[in-house]
Amino acid sequence: MFMKSILLIILAALTFSPAVAAEKPKMFKAVVSLQVLCTFGGPEELMGELLEGYNEKPVHAMDISTPTGLNIQMYITENKNNPSSTVLLHNQGVNKTCIFWSAKDTLRTIETESLPAKQPVKQLDESEEPI
Repeated sequence: MFMKSILLIILAALTFSPAVAAEKPKMFKAVVSLQVLCTFGGPEELMGELLEGYNEKPVHAMDISTPTGLNIQMYITENKNNPSSTVLLHNQGVNKTCIFWSAKDTLRTIETESLPAKQPVKQLDESEEPI
């Protein structure tokens, strides 16, 4: 009984020690709840509404497709005079486009030093899940 108590104390000390906490990665996967407005099909209908109602025009686009079959495009619309911005994601796999919004949707460009483009270091092992 005494030995079990000592082992539990050591285990608790290791679990809550700063050294163990420092080794945990600061980035992690998570699923978060967001309120979205979606339509079936491409982004044209939502972009039309944003142009008509808020004078927001598409200013940025990014393809987030992967070799495993994920086929998503991200669009950012903007009205510099308002100012307002909206992020749209179009998932071609399920043929759905959604708008993500919050109380303050403004596009802010942060000036940074130019660095080389990101390059994948390695392929994920089958045991690893993509983020």
